[in-house]
Amino acid sequence: MYGLPRRQLEGQLNVDQKIKGTMNATDAILHLDAVERSVPEPIFPPNALNSEVSGILRATRPFLDTDSDWILPNIEGLQQQVSVYDTLLDRIDEIRSEVQSRRDAVHKTMVSYSSMLVPIRRLPVDILRTVFRETQILQWQNTSIVPPWHDSRLPLSQALDFSQVPHFQSPRNATFSPLEYHPSPRHTLDAFKAMILRSEQCPLDIVFELDSIYHQDMAEKVFSVILEVSHRWRTLVLDISLDFLERLKEIRGRIPCLESLTLNISNIPQTSRANLPEDIRSVFVDAPRLQKISLHGGLGDFIFPLHITHLAAGADNVPNLGAYQSLVECHLGIIERPNQDIPLALPIYLPNVRRLYVSFLGVLEYLCLPRLNDLTIESLYSTPVNAEVQIVNNFIHRSRCSLTRLAFYSVNVGDEVFIQDRLLFMDTLHSCQICGI
Repeated sequence: MYGLPRRQLEGQLNVDQKIKGTMNATDAILHLDAVERSVPEPIFPPNALNSEVSGILRATRPFLDTDSDWILPNIEGLQQQVSVYDTLLDRIDEIRSEVQSRRDAVHKTMVSYSSMLVPIRRLPVDILRTVFRETQILQWQNTSIVPPWHDSRLPLSQALDFSQVPHFQSPRNATFSPLEYHPSPRHTLDAFKAMILRSEQCPLDIVFELDSIYHQDMAEKVFSVILEVSHRWRTLVLDISLDFLERLKEIRGRIPCLESLTLNISNIPQTSRANLPEDIRSVFVDAPRLQKISLHGGLGDFIFPLHITHLAAGADNVPNLGAYQSLVECHLGIIERPNQDIPLALPIYLPNVRRLYVSFLGVLEYLCLPRLNDLTIESLYSTPVNAEVQIVNNFIHRSRCSLTRLAFYSVNVGDEVFIQDRLLFMDTLHSCQICGI
């Protein structure tokens, strides 16, 4: 009311008092109670007829010509009652719709008034995320500017103007953006500590990429800060060495919010990857909300929660997939063609997988996916066209799936045999993309 003339202010107060005085639900509820009492009670046929009805329905007595004399009048009476109730229900629906319309109009006005009192920290998450990511990009691109981490909070008008160079001062926007570590930017440690301090207890999206041996001391300090807030991780992207991987043992049982994991272990031989200690391989097994996993270089012997739904890993780890029966999407890539067959007596049955990507056609020989509808094949290695056709057709027949989308990349896509024989399973397709490589 501040700034209004005295007469206008008094008039507004009178309106407010009028609203409070007239908006009373008691009278309306009393009328509704009276309506409820006025609804007629149902009238059913005499109970004496129940035995007759049961006998006819159960065929324990014959249907007589005289039965129609008492059946038809009862049906007519019941139909009339149903019609009465339908009329009442239609009117009640109209009244409810009108009440809902009035309620929505009042609620909309209330939200508008309440919004004037909402501070920046209550803005929708998507707005804060966009603001922070844009300003973060500007900050990393201009590392010569020394950020005043302890200045006052960023005004909303300034935050939305990306021509400014704001930093990490808005109270909660840091929580919904990746905390990225790269070896070179100055003030990295201060930036992380400031963002984590200001972000309170909200989930964090972490990106930690270590692609150089330089600034090793700084990297270890930043990684320690990240590990301390593992209970707030929502998504985690790690490109680290074996030394940093071993430190993940500290967060076992302390990642209740983690939903997505991307892990790349650099400079580690495949033999070492497959023989990691159990306390490292089982770091993420207790993550209750973990669903999406992407492992560059292979799954190895890592152990994950059985409820994961998305997995991207090496095709050479197919024998380990059988435990994850909740998978709905699977990407199986391969760097080099395997020298020997995968030791499996029976194909792995995954009942919920709907999307599959493979970069080695031979992987299909070890899978049975009855609910698959989206298949992408990138045949990176030369295979005789007849063998390719046979592998794919056998997979479709074994899985008994109905593909609706197929994308196939192969050196044999122009072959006439390839095209004609593939049509055997294309009758359910809605989308088909075939390209040569």
